[in-house]
Amino acid sequence: MTHTAPFTVTMRQLVLALGCALLLVSCTDTPGGPGADNLAPETHLSLVPDSTLRTTPSRQHLHWWGDDPDGLVRGYFVSLDGATWSFTTKNDSVFALTLSGTDSAYVFRVRAVDDQGNGVYDPGEPYSDTNKNGVRDAAESFTDLGLADPTPAELRIPVRNSPPVVQFVKGSDVPDTTFPVASFAWTGTDLDGDESIREYRYALNDTVAAASWKTLPRSQTFLTLFARDGIREGANVFYIKAVDIAGAESRIVRMPAEGDVWQVRLPRTELLIVDDYGPIDETGQFYRTITDTLLGGRFRNADVLDVRAGATSTKKGVNVPPYINPTFIETLKLFKHVIWYSDNNPTLDLAQLSLPQYQQAGGTVLYTASFPESAVDPRGGITDFTPVDSIAPVPIQFIPMNTPLEPDTESPGYPQLKRDTRGQPVAFVRGLSRKINARNLYRLGSDTRWQGNPVVAVRSGDKRFVLFSIPLNRFDGLGNTGDVISRIFTQEFGAR
Repeated sequence: MTHTAPFTVTMRQLVLALGCALLLVSCTDTPGGPGADNLAPETHLSLVPDSTLRTTPSRQHLHWWGDDPDGLVRGYFVSLDGATWSFTTKNDSVFALTLSGTDSAYVFRVRAVDDQGNGVYDPGEPYSDTNKNGVRDAAESFTDLGLADPTPAELRIPVRNSPPVVQFVKGSDVPDTTFPVASFAWTGTDLDGDESIREYRYALNDTVAAASWKTLPRSQTFLTLFARDGIREGANVFYIKAVDIAGAESRIVRMPAEGDVWQVRLPRTELLIVDDYGPIDETGQFYRTITDTLLGGRFRNADVLDVRAGATSTKKGVNVPPYINPTFIETLKLFKHVIWYSDNNPTLDLAQLSLPQYQQAGGTVLYTASFPESAVDPRGGITDFTPVDSIAPVPIQFIPMNTPLEPDTESPGYPQLKRDTRGQPVAFVRGLSRKINARNLYRLGSDTRWQGNPVVAVRSGDKRFVLFSIPLNRFDGLGNTGDVISRIFTQEFGAR
């Protein structure tokens, strides 16, 4: 490698390295040798000093060249302060000029060096540091420099500090209504170089009081906030700006956009009902009625989070935050218990990404749905977040009225359930194969449409997850579904 430490060669070292008197006297290769009449090269810049030159951004691409009347130019010494110099063989370079205030001024100097050296290594000449010890050893090659231009070309560069710019990441908008958890993602840019951004400052709701602004390092462009950070019930607005190393601030940007706010509601109970149900019918009311009386009314008026509203085949529901991890997961963690109900088109990717971490944090889940073909995924899917090793590859396409749902022998004490006589069909029911430490809860009664008594409900070994591969609300023919849910909460989840 060629050792050329940037901006470390002083003028005195340069004089010694070139063996020449820079006070417009001749330089010789060796005393009295044939190089006594050597002429110094002349250096040129592609721009010339101009007192009318306006300020420019701090990143400058400069070009230069040299002419030697009696030889060749070997390279150039360049400097931004006239005291420290760096050698290069290039004819151009991009310089990031450090800003020390709103505006600054630099004088760029470049000095051509010819190729008529003295044949010996002089301190300051570039060398190949093959052993990387930072010192030129006798066996290491070097660049033998000759006479330097005694009058370097100069260019005064008045630098304008361009303020930074902040914008939110596209598609990261916070939902219109959330619980007291919200995440924000942004990017910061600066014409002077993104590295000139020193920090970010953000505020919630109030931008007038100086204490409202909190500081983040330049490296942080993502933030999740909670009630403890100032998110309040009702209307909220998030503000952010960037500050560069010279103290210039970007325009403040806000989320939501000007004239709008996002609403925050605080949890009312320890239970969250996740509505992952598409059809418009009485299903939502069914679960709210049961949970209002569960455990003596402990979960009355439980919160409902509709994750299907506004969803399409290519877009998440409008109430689902852009970032599942951490925003949606942290939202679930606000509650001890989750009842997640769906139809035969559950949002499996949302459950797969969020429920494992929610359970690891101590949460409990009652999950009920029928499963389409997408649930049969050898790479994971439903088996990632439920207590089953596999599900039947072929679904039961129709469950007739009055079909019984029998408690498994592994779960004595649970009441029988029965398919109700309402007209909504029940399809895509799949048999479950539990994990080794799990326990079966319910099986379908016998019927000519399927073989045996397939398992359709399983409880995890740690008693934190109960899965029904049927729509549980469609099996209230005996009026026992509320009792089953109550037993799951008390006997499995340990709720009191």
